[in-house]
Amino acid sequence: MANPHLIETFKENERDLVNFLVLRLKSVFTAQDLVQELYIKISRLDDGIAVRNGRAYLFRMAANLAIDHLRRESRRAELLEEIRTFLVEEAPVATPEQALISRQELARLEGALAELPAISRKIFHLSRFEQKSQREIAALVGLSPSAVFKHLRRVIDHLAAVRET
Repeated sequence: MANPHLIETFKENERDLVNFLVLRLKSVFTAQDLVQELYIKISRLDDGIAVRNGRAYLFRMAANLAIDHLRRESRRAELLEEIRTFLVEEAPVATPEQALISRQELARLEGALAELPAISRKIFHLSRFEQKSQREIAALVGLSPSAVFKHLRRVIDHLAAVRET
């Protein structure tokens, strides 16, 4: 059972927590996502945990979430740079046969995407090619973030199934 005092403190300070994270992350959407994650974390805490200063505790948790997020993003950027370097500088020249296989695989995946509803394709495009967050996509297409997640999951499952055949 969640600590009701901590939940109440969270509700009282939610806007301040978002503003705090916006200053650190320079993104309202990411800040809102992390505040939502913070709420989930505190709602799962045992109510037997004694917190003397709930506000300080929440802001410390928010700061830790921001640090974790920045570390993940930094590592992701490093990996993308490594991939870019590999593809540009060290990519072996494809044989005509490999190029044909790649074009056929791409055509199969494009065909699989065409089988999906237009809204699913749009959500997938916004997510993967325009790097929009699920919240941003939800606002753009008029759906809830959970509906956006379900569409993305369906698209990914469908593409995976096509690749396996």
